[in-house]
Formats: sequence, C-alpha cells, structure tokens
Amino acid sequence: MLTLHLGRFKTAGKYGTATYFQGIIMKIPIPNFIRWYPVTSILLSGILIAFCTFTYNYLNINYFNVETHIPVTVSGVHHMGSEYLISHFSVNKEIGDNISRSGSSGIVCCLMIPKKWSPGLTADVRWEVLHVILQPDGIQVAREELVAIYRAQVPVEAYSEGDRFWVHFFPEGRVRIVVNSFAPEAEQHPIRWGDPDASKKATVGAVVDTFYTAEEMADLERRIERDKKKYGDWR
Repeated sequence: MLTLHLGRFKTAGKYGTATYFQGIIMKIPIPNFIRWYPVTSILLSGILIAFCTFTYNYLNINYFNVETHIPVTVSGVHHMGSEYLISHFSVNKEIGDNISRSGSSGIVCCLMIPKKWSPGLTADVRWEVLHVILQPDGIQVAREELVAIYRAQVPVEAYSEGDRFWVHFFPEGRVRIVVNSFAPEAEQHPIRWGDPDASKKATVGAVVDTFYTAEEMADLERRIERDKKKYGDWR
C-alpha cells in the first residue's frame, strides 16, 4: 500500500491513497498484483513491449508494404567511340552484360538496391575493354585487341526514384553509376550523350590481370553447386 504525504490529512484504501490538502484530492491506484509480484510484473512488461515492437515491424514489412529494397534492371553504356567495345561487365560479381560498338547494352534483370539512397552506397564494377581493328574497307572487323581489365568500387550517385541501374563507362578506365528511369538520350537522364564534362565525376578503375581472382572463382563455383542442389540444374 502506497501512502503519499502531501498534507496533513491522508487516508488509505483498498486501491491506493487519497490525500486531502486544501480541498484537492489525489488518488494513485496501485493494483495488488504489482504490489505482490514486482519482479514478475517487470518481466511481463518487458515481454509485452518486445512483442509489440516485433508485431509493428512485421506488419510494416509484410502488410503495410514498406520495402527497404527495390528491384532494378541493369544496363551499360560506353562513351569510348565505335572503335571500342566492352566484352563483359559485371556489377557486384553477380549480374552483367556486354556493350557493343554502338555504345549500349541490353537490359538485364535484376539487381536489388536500397529504396532510399544514402551516402556511402557503392557497387563493385568490373569490365573488359577491347579495341576493334577494322579491315581496310572500314567495315569488317579484322581483330579485337585487349585494352585492359578494370575493377572499381563505384559510388552510386544520389537518386530519389528510378527503376534502371545505369553503368556508364568512359575512356581511360573511368566509370559512373546513376539510377534513373530514362534512357541516356532523354533530357531527364543525369548523363547525356556527348557531354565532355561527364567523365570528370567518374571513378578511375584499377587495372587487374583477371576478371575474377582464383578465390572468387572458387567461391562462385561453390555457390553454383549449392544452387544446383537447392533448385536443380536448369540447363
């Protein structure tokens, strides 16, 4: 039973204390359960709070459709001219394509990115550049010579919306990443064709000997075998 000394007169009842002081009544009810089992009450309160927190987060993700990541397609663009092509590029060692002499790749699905951009967001990008040597007629390809294999940890530039992940490649092993719903020909695209200043914000890649290291290839093979056991061989 809790008794508060707020004035000269006080009375104690079954559910708490009533204090009389200059005509003001203050009642503080204290359930018997809390008075009898204080430790148990604290534990039950903690369990109740944890349950409410879990339920709130679960409903947010599964029923209120509050996603943390969104799927985007991946496309590559190179700004090196028709004498060059990218035989292969990859993003995060999982998804990629090639880019022809025309400068554009296809559309590859899919990559998961955070729904909300934040500073420090990067992607692992690797690409192989070939120099195309033409025959005297200027049309037929005589041969293709390796320029270099590059690798870079590339910042993903700020975005608010978009469903396509664009990887832009520039001469001298430079690369940029933007997320946008519009093709490079559109005015709404952050990087425009023929912009001489577009490469100034690009990340410079490091020249490497192989696309993947031996350790990375071994890890990739383990993942492939694991997926075969889980999903079967689709070939």
